[in-house]
Amino acid sequence: MTGKYDLAKMLGLMPHVKSYNTTLSGLGQWWQKVALVGKINSLEIAATLLDDMDSTRHKLEELQHSLLDSLVHENLRKLNQELSANAQVAIDILIRNLFERTADVGFLATDEDLRCFLRDTDSRAENHAAIVARLKEYTLKYSVYDEIIILAPDGRVMAHLDENNPITHSSDPLIARTIDTDAAYIESFGPSDLQPRRDHALIYAARITASDGPNSSLLGILCLCFRFDDEMAGIFANLQKEDEIITILDCNGCVIASNNPKVLPLGSSVEMVLGEQISVVHHADTAYFAKSAKTSGYQGFYGLAWQGHVMKPIASAFRERGDTQTADTQLISGSKFFSDALHHISRTATSIIDDLILVVLNGQIISAKRDAKEFMPVLDEIRSIGNQTKEVFDSSIKNLYGTVIASLLSDVQFQAFLAVDIMDRNLYERANDVRWWALTTKFRQLMAKPSLDDRDRQTLSAILAYINNLYTVYTNLFLFNTQGEIIAVSNPAEARSIGSRLPLDAQFNAALKVHDSQKYEVSPFEATPLYTDRHSYIYLTSILKQGSNQVVGGIGIVFDSEPQFHAMLIDALPRNNNGEIIEGAFGIFADCDGRVIASTNPHFSPGDALELDKEFYALKSGERSSSISTFQGNRYAIGAAMSQGYREYKTSGDYHNDVLSLVFAPI
Repeated sequence: MTGKYDLAKMLGLMPHVKSYNTTLSGLGQWWQKVALVGKINSLEIAATLLDDMDSTRHKLEELQHSLLDSLVHENLRKLNQELSANAQVAIDILIRNLFERTADVGFLATDEDLRCFLRDTDSRAENHAAIVARLKEYTLKYSVYDEIIILAPDGRVMAHLDENNPITHSSDPLIARTIDTDAAYIESFGPSDLQPRRDHALIYAARITASDGPNSSLLGILCLCFRFDDEMAGIFANLQKEDEIITILDCNGCVIASNNPKVLPLGSSVEMVLGEQISVVHHADTAYFAKSAKTSGYQGFYGLAWQGHVMKPIASAFRERGDTQTADTQLISGSKFFSDALHHISRTATSIIDDLILVVLNGQIISAKRDAKEFMPVLDEIRSIGNQTKEVFDSSIKNLYGTVIASLLSDVQFQAFLAVDIMDRNLYERANDVRWWALTTKFRQLMAKPSLDDRDRQTLSAILAYINNLYTVYTNLFLFNTQGEIIAVSNPAEARSIGSRLPLDAQFNAALKVHDSQKYEVSPFEATPLYTDRHSYIYLTSILKQGSNQVVGGIGIVFDSEPQFHAMLIDALPRNNNGEIIEGAFGIFADCDGRVIASTNPHFSPGDALELDKEFYALKSGERSSSISTFQGNRYAIGAAMSQGYREYKTSGDYHNDVLSLVFAPI
């Protein structure tokens, strides 16, 4: 929370901390009353001893203030981490998705079928049904779009996909912006006559030109309309926690997506909180803790300067959780997730009570010598009060630690889910890519020829290279004929493989038997010469002759798994308040046979065996868990999540491949 907080107000928001304060204050008052009784009844020996005890009481009172301040600070810090993480994840997951759209629109705008449709004005009417069918094929693969529109430069609609969209002409300024820009695409969000039945539309637009040349003439405009509301509903469902309001804000702080539109409707304005700490904001007569986050970006893409924004009512922000863990005293003393201040308070309280015990013991000796039996009960009561005070100190710290551990277990579980969700979302795009590129008209025409000459091969390789330059997550794209011989590659460094035969694996053979444009194959995650003998996935499908169901070859795309998976895991690791990865934390992707797919821990390489408790591998699709476990001699909070797929990827029977995501945070 920005600035100095009001301790009294914060205590009012934290019932458990307030309870400790009430108990400690009551013990302090009782101590004073007992001491007064001692002074009245034992004037001869009480003065010096009670002065020493009173000094001890003052020390405990000072420590009480430090304890309360630290407890408040720790609870605020924990809340800040939770809200900051949710706000950051909400915007970053969205931006990762939208980054893929920028490549989509640029590539589809160069589709030769679209160019021919716009170029051939005489045959446009008779080709209209074919081009709409091609657009439908596209959205069958890339289901993130609900409408694709092809426009003439003057705004006339030449073809579009959504039969319920009445658009015939557009005057959206997006058209002029797209025509005038030197950029590869334009991203637009807001009301648009291109989707008149929607309050807002997220559209990616690019020019369709006669060729790829820099001065090529303009043929039209391509608009891809993203299923924004649908996508946000899925993101919110994965992030939502009790009482939290999660939103996406535009650059002006206006709500453009909300998980709770009744409380925070679309179009409403909120105060952005973009500093390092949460702050208190007010909305509709309710006070909230709030945190906003700008996107971290993805591969240099930052979108439209949106922010993730999370709000939690202050009245319920510090409600005690039902999953608080029992704290282990040894873990407390060595925990990296516990503040030095609380460690110091615990040690100091022990030292003060030890001193008090010595004072009481000294008093008992003096009382015995002077036969002052009436003072013994006073000493016993003060010692009891001191011990009770120490117990409250210990209990408050221990309970807070239990809450911190519960929060940590929840965090690592969510972070494990986040990592595998990013993986599923990323690989969904790979399954889309291979199926769409297999429909490239030039591929289907040339590969249907009885034989290919050098010019044909150069044409095929040039198209592959162009695609690969747009989609940089691949090390190579390759085409192969029906005998499994590689005939073209995207990566010049792989040109030596042209003419060689693919490994006689089941997936390569199965790819050549695919007769459905929605089907594809994926290789097992294993070392392959197609990825310089490293482990990776290769996505494959057949290429069918134009206008026929005859297989004329296939296409394979080699996913650059090492850096891509490593980056996914890095993005999901727990971090401290400075945004730095917690020392000793690491993440792992593994298959259900216990073989490592990727790891941020250099001691584990793809293919290595990972020995873990069996319950982790027993998780079913979409399930998550977390526990405190010993792994290779060290104690960790381990979060685990089994992949669940994304949209139709791994959810529709298209492909089965469970991946276990693990996040390790040292304790």
